Amino acid sequence: MAAKLLVTLALAGLAAACSWHRAGDVDAAAPAPSDVPRPALGMDLVSVLAVAQATEEGPFTAESEVVRVSRVRAAEWSEIDVDRAERGEYAPEAGTDTVVVALRTCRDWQDRERWSDERASWFLLHGSRLVAFDHWGFGPRCALSNAFRPSRDDAPTRPTERDLLRWLEQRHPPGRVPTALRFERGAEFLAAGRLAEAKAMLKFGDDGIQTREDLFETRIASEDEHAEYERETERLRGLRGDLSDAIRRAEYEASRPPAP
Repeated sequence: MAAKLLVTLALAGLAAACSWHRAGDVDAAAPAPSDVPRPALGMDLVSVLAVAQATEEGPFTAESEVVRVSRVRAAEWSEIDVDRAERGEYAPEAGTDTVVVALRTCRDWQDRERWSDERASWFLLHGSRLVAFDHWGFGPRCALSNAFRPSRDDAPTRPTERDLLRWLEQRHPPGRVPTALRFERGAEFLAAGRLAEAKAMLKFGDDGIQTREDLFETRIASEDEHAEYERETERLRGLRGDLSDAIRRAEYEASRPPAP
């Protein structure tokens, strides 16, 4: 009992001495790693499962576990054994959807600084091919990368995607998304014909830029930090401008009368 108490006190002291962070909360984004497979439209289920479970290597710890494989037919969901799916013993049927969800976690540390994050990646197949996905990756200090391709607004998979996102909101609520990734996701929504969601990403991105500026103004920063801040601000405003221009073009096209 005494030994257990000492361990508990030691852990409590360590927690008190460490500064904890979550990558999404500090607006950290990372480039996608080149040595880890990425999702691609048209992948089969076995390939999707391999992507879902692949983890990055580096001076941090990343883990991934497939927590759900489901067949969706006529809005009815049924669970598929993950091991069976990995062995290729489950063959998705034409006209049905298959959903894969992987829970991904990251931990990193440097001296007394600690970073952690948890994200749910999802993949949506129609028939035997991947048609939509939202896959998270990690970098040092648990910075985030994201491969995102939503279903098209008129796609047969849209009802399944809506149900999936509602389930994830309840079971694995999404964390904050770095501002740069907001703009990138907005562009993907727009390409999928989902204008309202693209405009929402633009609004969230604008809020992120403003919050970032407000926080930086309260800091005492070195010249190098100021220079890096300005470089990143210019990059974010460039992404913002690209998305805003694309939205305006889409709105103009939508307002034009149909050709006779």
